[in-house]
Amino acid sequence: MWKFDPCVYAVDHEYQIVCCATETGIAWVECGGQIFRDSVGGLMRSESLMHRVSLPMDVLDRAGCYTLCFQSLPERRPYFPQLGAVERAEYSFHPLPATGAIRAVMLADTHSMIEAPVRASQSAGTFNLLLLNGDIPAESKRMEDLHAILDIASQLTHGSLPIVFARGNHDYRGRLATELTDYIGTRRGDTFFTFRLGGIWGIVLDCGEDKDDTDIEYGGMVDCHNMRLKETAYIQSVIENADREYDAPDVTTRIALCHIPFCTETMADEEPKFDIERELFSEWTKLLNCMKLDIMLCGHTHTIEVIERGSKRARYNANFPIIIGSRPVFPRRGTDEPAVFSGIAATINGNDIRIDEISSAHPPIALRYTD
Repeated sequence: MWKFDPCVYAVDHEYQIVCCATETGIAWVECGGQIFRDSVGGLMRSESLMHRVSLPMDVLDRAGCYTLCFQSLPERRPYFPQLGAVERAEYSFHPLPATGAIRAVMLADTHSMIEAPVRASQSAGTFNLLLLNGDIPAESKRMEDLHAILDIASQLTHGSLPIVFARGNHDYRGRLATELTDYIGTRRGDTFFTFRLGGIWGIVLDCGEDKDDTDIEYGGMVDCHNMRLKETAYIQSVIENADREYDAPDVTTRIALCHIPFCTETMADEEPKFDIERELFSEWTKLLNCMKLDIMLCGHTHTIEVIERGSKRARYNANFPIIIGSRPVFPRRGTDEPAVFSGIAATINGNDIRIDEISSAHPPIALRYTD
């Protein structure tokens, strides 16, 4: 029925349960005595193996479990379609507590690796929240690349923990790039949004590609600048609704999740072609400064780096610390060397945030602690 356990993505104030079937059919979720269907415009979706069911966070949080239901449909006839028997899979669900410490694991730049990132995450011990911060596929080129998202999430959460996904620049590449949004949580198709989990409020940003749209590498296939302009307007709208966002009652921690660390000097460490949109990213940083962020989590550079507020590595007067937390080490061609992956785990208790490096090759290493 299902190729992997479902992903429970947090977007705004809802969960989006995303799953991949092994055959065509229709899907719905039963939770808290209610039924939530995978439908579009009054029609049950059946022609894609991917399904998405949205439901309010408070419904699933109160229930603590849900049932994922499926009926196969070999042929969608215009009249009298014949559905298979109802199949059900039950899952427990563990929402983030409203108070007390939580443990979050962040993976970025896994580039279609599965085993090493999973082992690194498991080294962190028990955790409450999975953050997938871009470039989880190497490219959106093969179905196996997109399935890497589902495979990692399935092994680590088993459909029972919330997940937040931020899109990375490699996710824009390949023939299946326009289908990536079927596999992740989105705000009506947009890959920038806010979320609220327990006492944590977060904003997810999408920088798009890491070079100008006109770069020969893209061959005219990207339109990231216009997306960034739309995203700027969205960030401004978040500030206009601060009392329902980061200033909402009971918010204890404010975080930002973005694959590319645009407000750090790492953008100037390489060739000039990677140091783009400085005026726009300066505006983003100015807007983020209004949100009283406790921390920003990034990937992209394949490094582990702690950039404190006010340091020389921070850009645009960012008033929040930035953690870059991914180090993939790929096997050399023609060898049997295992891949090694390092990410980060964050223990969050209000304004107290401890950051550990986690790895498939060694036990966790403390990187940063605030009190």
